[in-house]
Amino acid sequence: MSNATKKEKMLKALGVGRFQVMALLQAARYYVLYKDLGKAKSFGLNRAIFYAWAKYYGKRSGIWRYYRSVLERPKIKEHKVKCPEGFVEVAGECVQTSPRGYFMIGDQEQTPIDFDQQVMKKISFVIDPDKVWRIVLDYVKEFPEYVLKDPQKFFKYVYEPIRDEFFKQVIEKGKIEAPKNILEKLKSFEEMLKKAKTAQKDLEEFFK
Repeated sequence: MSNATKKEKMLKALGVGRFQVMALLQAARYYVLYKDLGKAKSFGLNRAIFYAWAKYYGKRSGIWRYYRSVLERPKIKEHKVKCPEGFVEVAGECVQTSPRGYFMIGDQEQTPIDFDQQVMKKISFVIDPDKVWRIVLDYVKEFPEYVLKDPQKFFKYVYEPIRDEFFKQVIEKGKIEAPKNILEKLKSFEEMLKKAKTAQKDLEEFFK
């Protein structure tokens, strides 16, 4: 058994899996967009708990339907989301906040210390958590801002393709590789948008 395989098995034995992957990616997403490490950790853990909870209780539960209605409220100008009292809009999602400015679910606040305990400490028994954080940031930075600001696109393009290969790539390659077909698709979409905006601007100039 290779050393890399042993490390992967150790992580699984420690209960490290999709939950930690989601928390790390969401934290990196927040940090890349807003440059606040403390709140990034709070947001990462908050979103990981939220999606794990949603998966456990299922989409048919009344509570889940309420939170989905919050997440999917109609967008207003400048792609902002109108959130209920006690919630703030963060990258296209309405997230509950505590008096200290951290994120929370129900009455439970998710703090940077909680993130370190539930994510970074578990990883540290096998691999350097600081190295993992740098790798995650490099990976998330590969994606355009409009993907990071859209929760559905983030889940589909950033999290889903590597959720089960995340630690394998970190251990064996020392980096996370975004699928080339996805990056090419997103690049093509951006180019198409630029052309459409240019054409619209030219048309507006013509009719002035």
